[in-house]
Amino acid sequence: MLAESSADPNNASLFDQKKKKRKRSICERCERPTPAACICDALPSEPLELKHCHCLVLQHPHESRRKNRSLPLIELCLSQQSISVSVARRFGDAIDSTIMDRLNKSRNPIWLIYPDSENGISLQQALQERKSESNETETESKPVTIVFLDGTWKYAKEMDQANREEKQYPSHMKRIQLMESDLKELTRSKRFDIRTPPSDQHLSTAECLSWVVSNVEGNEDIYQTLMKPLDCMVERWHSFKTHKR
Repeated sequence: MLAESSADPNNASLFDQKKKKRKRSICERCERPTPAACICDALPSEPLELKHCHCLVLQHPHESRRKNRSLPLIELCLSQQSISVSVARRFGDAIDSTIMDRLNKSRNPIWLIYPDSENGISLQQALQERKSESNETETESKPVTIVFLDGTWKYAKEMDQANREEKQYPSHMKRIQLMESDLKELTRSKRFDIRTPPSDQHLSTAECLSWVVSNVEGNEDIYQTLMKPLDCMVERWHSFKTHKR
């Protein structure tokens, strides 16, 4: 107690100042340590507005706590009107009502992008069916709500199973599985190599979403734009790991 009472308050103040200096500055836009990990230079000048689809992402709670997740990069690139994200293990009463209304009350097409989908069709087949339906009715195709399950492969399987068991998927939803033919034009695979996928056919959420959206929108530039911050993040991550050694 005597030692505490005789402590120099000026020394304590100096310690606090040094502690504050050691604290990393965080970028207000990308919410990453700056300048070492900031990826703002790779982001588009304005968020992209999707015209033909809306992305609805169900993110597993464990995934939301990972530092190396890819979804936040997509959220920085797309407008708020183009993407909705909900953190939960399944859809249901705990989910925001606007998201559930988009699933259950909208008659627009709904696709679930999921590997190894039972009775799933390829992305190219889904796009062709959408085009044929538009030609038959002689009207412009309705925007598609595209559902993604964001988590490790183990958690994604659990989320899909929980949604099916609780009958949370709308009856008119189509299950889409990215086939080899859907990915043949990918110029670069395994971009997100800071995490290990179950196989070469499994993509990170950011890669999968970007590729699907660019195909639905009919604009390959969207894919390249959305991949820039991912590539930047991976490069900074490897650089940090190398420097740390």
